[in-house]
Amino acid sequence: MTAVEHWAEQLEAWAIPQHVLDGAPASPYAHDTATFAVDDTLDRTVLSAEVARVVLPTTGGSVLDVGCGGGRAAMSLVPPAERVIGVDQDAAMLASFTEAAAAAGVRSMTIQGNWPDVALDAPIADVVVCHHVAYNVAEIEPFLVALTGRARLAVVVVLPTVHPQSAWNNAWRRFWNIERPDGPTSDDFAAVLAEMGLDAERWEMPRPPLARNADDPSGRVAATLRRLCLGEDRADEVAAFLEIHEPEWSRVHSVFRWPGDAA
Repeated sequence: MTAVEHWAEQLEAWAIPQHVLDGAPASPYAHDTATFAVDDTLDRTVLSAEVARVVLPTTGGSVLDVGCGGGRAAMSLVPPAERVIGVDQDAAMLASFTEAAAAAGVRSMTIQGNWPDVALDAPIADVVVCHHVAYNVAEIEPFLVALTGRARLAVVVVLPTVHPQSAWNNAWRRFWNIERPDGPTSDDFAAVLAEMGLDAERWEMPRPPLARNADDPSGRVAATLRRLCLGEDRADEVAAFLEIHEPEWSRVHSVFRWPGDAA
């Protein structure tokens, strides 16, 4: 089995059983826009930003942020970036991206859709960044080819060293008696890059700060109910569970950088 095939097989194992989805009161895949917003927690000195910034031109640089959310990856590069382009399937995320760009005083453009379907709609940029998206992409090869093809200088991808949903594995076991997988990992991603002939450098860094909304404990029960496809009638059980079994998020993220091949 190739590295690309192994990546896809591991991600397919994360599919939520249909009988669970059928009874879900809300989509477990929905995200609160505020969770990804640019606010005063944004740290422009984190390693992922430094790795991207070092290859950006000192003036006039552009950044394409794929799966941009509210724009935390792109805005961490302003300055020196003077133009930012955000790609996301969620219109509310793109509106937040545009607002963040305006607040930063930088030119912006947004493209709504799934990558790589909309790749040709995106202008070529000096640097393409893609944070916390790869674990959602089973068909990883065309995704990465499209990232590389829109980057003039470099692509920078960030992902936790372990699949982020593995933090909920104990909860799935408790509330549904379902065993969840634990792969792929950033090592599997590195194997994909090597197999594709992408000459990537790699670094590890502590998990960057989250937006204030993401760290707000008042919303953790509601978020857990949605994630686990449970109704409000289970809120007390979930709250009690979280008091003892707080999800253990990966505290280390992997940063990959490789050359772009856009003319």
